[in-house]
Amino acid sequence: MIKHPLFVIIACAISIAAGFKLGSSYIEIFASVMGVINVWLLARQKVLNFLFGAIAVACFMYIYFNTGLYAMVVLAALQIIFNIYGWYYWVKNKGEEDVVPTIRLSSKGYMIWISIILVSWGIWSYIQVKFTDASNPYLDAFIAVIGLAAQYLLSKKILENWHLWILMNVISIVVYFSTGLYVMILLAVINLFLCIDGLIEWKQAHQANRNREGATGTGF
Repeated sequence: MIKHPLFVIIACAISIAAGFKLGSSYIEIFASVMGVINVWLLARQKVLNFLFGAIAVACFMYIYFNTGLYAMVVLAALQIIFNIYGWYYWVKNKGEEDVVPTIRLSSKGYMIWISIILVSWGIWSYIQVKFTDASNPYLDAFIAVIGLAAQYLLSKKILENWHLWILMNVISIVVYFSTGLYVMILLAVINLFLCIDGLIEWKQAHQANRNREGATGTGF
């Protein structure tokens, strides 16, 4: 059902209806719709996802700034850059396929990225507490770091990006609830289901590619 285009149409309609019902701003509703389309296209491995992703994060950047989520403002700005790079990378390296093949992190890659995330979270949290009036400095910083790591892995077509997006959506639900961004809670829940579906689909595609080529591409 999630794979069918009807799902994304229904999800967008629910986001719009919920947004008006809860009195959300037009830009919040628009960002939610763009976000749903972006993740659905991403799960389907469609390069067009980057266009909707760039539009969505540009809207989110404005929303985050107005609600004091400063680390997420920086996250959104960098995500725009990663969306542009991802579009270029997917198209440039696709070869004769529709998109560039999915790869996995190596064991070394896992250790490197866990270390990067933990160290970056500590530094970013300290900066937020020390120099800003961020409303949720620790969660805000953690989401920002996770989001940047996920966006980079996504741009390189590394499957483990989905693990980080799933974690990010779970934590985002808590942050959105505490800041009153209720329609974005709904978006996070919808995206959570889409991310789980994307993880499953990318795993299947990666396994099919390994079976076809007898290769085990890894990244870090």
